[in-house]
Amino acid sequence: MIGSMLGKVMALITVLCLTVSGVFAAWTFLGPALDTSNDVSSSLSGFSYGPFYITKVEVVGGDYSSTDVKKVSDTNISADISLNKNTSSTVVADITFYNSTDASYYYNEEQIVSTDNDRISCTVSGIEQKEEIPSKSYKTITATFGFNSNNTSKTDLLSEVHFNFVVDKDSIGIVVAQSAVTRFEDIINSVISADSYSTLKNAMNNRGSNASTVSYIGNVSGAHDDDSALIEELFTKEFLSMDLDGDGVSEPITMMIKRENLDNNIYTGDDYTYKNFWGQSRTVQGTEMTIYITSEGFSSRTLTVYAATYTLLEGADKWTQVVPLTKGTASANNYSSGEFGTDNSFNTDTWKSEDGKTIDTLVQNAMK
Repeated sequence: MIGSMLGKVMALITVLCLTVSGVFAAWTFLGPALDTSNDVSSSLSGFSYGPFYITKVEVVGGDYSSTDVKKVSDTNISADISLNKNTSSTVVADITFYNSTDASYYYNEEQIVSTDNDRISCTVSGIEQKEEIPSKSYKTITATFGFNSNNTSKTDLLSEVHFNFVVDKDSIGIVVAQSAVTRFEDIINSVISADSYSTLKNAMNNRGSNASTVSYIGNVSGAHDDDSALIEELFTKEFLSMDLDGDGVSEPITMMIKRENLDNNIYTGDDYTYKNFWGQSRTVQGTEMTIYITSEGFSSRTLTVYAATYTLLEGADKWTQVVPLTKGTASANNYSSGEFGTDNSFNTDTWKSEDGKTIDTLVQNAMK
């Protein structure tokens, strides 16, 4: 995880203060708005952010020769420091995290130190094992680098520190869904690249049955290989395989994106043209875009599935969310196997919110 960044600089010294099989350190494609009262420095403006991320790193004290402590990913900092040759020499840094999700995160303290300068260690204070970081809240902790013996002959340290926070299993679904929807909005508004929406749209133009006014794309079992590859490209491989609760097992993240006219208005949404079985061009007008996401396996016939719908309002050039992320259920079904429990997907036509509303009802109510 660390060697690619620091290996060419010097012999790697790695301090992993909190690590359980990398939870969010590499998941950095998202970009929720930051609270400017606790913002990152301007030097970090090029970073993108995951659901739980560092907003500020600041050296606040110590007795040292030189120091450079900074953020290098959502939950990692790097420390390039030189201590003085006295046993009390330290570098003290405050690191502030922000939980942007609707779920609580928990500090997972399993300290592992791997270093070729075992005279310097990192200790963490200001937080307890399993301490809760509530939704939409900040937490500042302190990392102190210092000698752990009377031998001060080697004073330089170049290290990376990974801070590990996890969610409980019941919260995994909402964290995945919120992150997927944020990414999806950036895709359809061509934020992640100038052609991300056109790439998605072109891939969907010939999906669905002949003469159908509905088209799909997803990474469900039974999906076209090209579709699954495109979903991986747009959402990134790291997002589609993540260990969110720190148990060493990656949660399955399955999604379907569906395009159809949900508000019965041809002037909202987008148009697309496809060729039917006979090679004739057909145009579908006023289609909305709905993303369906689940983090559940297919061990039952009814799955928890989150959904959110976007449309282009008349005259607008940016997709707007008209149905916010909504928890619901959908029936599992078999696309590539006749045996339930293997190679399964879910049926978006059966999706209903927790209060029994269909997605078209939610859209039509929102558009009134």
